[in-house]
Amino acid sequence: MRRQDMTKEAAEEILELPQRYNKEDLRKAYMDIARRYHPDAAAQHHFDPETAQARMVDANKAYDVLKGEFKGMEDRVVERGVLGGLSGISQGFAGVDWTAGVEEPLADDEDPWAFAEDWSTEAPPEAVPLSVRSVLLGPVVLRVAFVGLFAWLWWNMFPLLPQNLGRYVPQGAWTLADVAHLVAAMVYPTYLLVYELISGYVSGLVREVLNGAVSWICGRYVDLRPRSSSYGCALYKLLREQVYALLMLPLVLYVFGQFVAHDSFVLKALFGVLGVVLGVDTLAACAHGGFVNVWSTSLAERVETQYLLLRARMLKRCGQWDDRRNTRS
Repeated sequence: MRRQDMTKEAAEEILELPQRYNKEDLRKAYMDIARRYHPDAAAQHHFDPETAQARMVDANKAYDVLKGEFKGMEDRVVERGVLGGLSGISQGFAGVDWTAGVEEPLADDEDPWAFAEDWSTEAPPEAVPLSVRSVLLGPVVLRVAFVGLFAWLWWNMFPLLPQNLGRYVPQGAWTLADVAHLVAAMVYPTYLLVYELISGYVSGLVREVLNGAVSWICGRYVDLRPRSSSYGCALYKLLREQVYALLMLPLVLYVFGQFVAHDSFVLKALFGVLGVVLGVDTLAACAHGGFVNVWSTSLAERVETQYLLLRARMLKRCGQWDDRRNTRS
């Protein structure tokens, strides 16, 4: 039953839906707002609590209004401002519904964020806290291993160390390509080591993949993470929390080095245009703008949505979905 205090058009405006949208688009739009304005996330996005609460109330009402458009018609495509929408258009490539046969774990009336709230408080499903599996798949050992790996790479690649300096000094005059090679050898190993020491997201991504593989094999959902960890998969954080301006600098130098090195007019024009575009985007990235930052943010949101659904489906596959719901109730 549609709430009488909000029209379909107003709900579509609140959720910022495209001109034509399906059920997945509706869910994604709602979750995008929830990630920013939910009370657990509003503070880190620097939103005023009252503003965030009002935004979430509107989003919940809008989602409640629009989810009825897909009742009994899961493959429907709705057009904004048109009652009834367009039906009979299946999701997926060439009209194939790739989700056919997959039981959707989240009910239409269930708030997706309510499921996400449980993630940081779920205890590892281990009878013995320090079992071999807990140690090998847990956050500490993998992080130490990756820090050790990146420290080894830094020791063997950082050009200012005496044992490595000879590999980066050219035989003749310095070229821009030589400078790019030197800067890349200085930036990337150091960045990997410092980034993993501070964040632990690289080992976190590997841990989540291993946890998923073990869960699939043993039929028991495994989620070993720090008890203080917050909601969000490691790949989402990897994509969002990078210093792209620093990472792009060696690439810009390399492209301009190729521009100087080639005599062909076509190649010079190609590398020149590419270098300017990358250079401008690198400057924009310093202010958290530019194509790379926008693209990575958009990709991160999609990754996080899929992670939420994959995790829910894994719980259902392992027969722990009802246990989770009973624990919450």
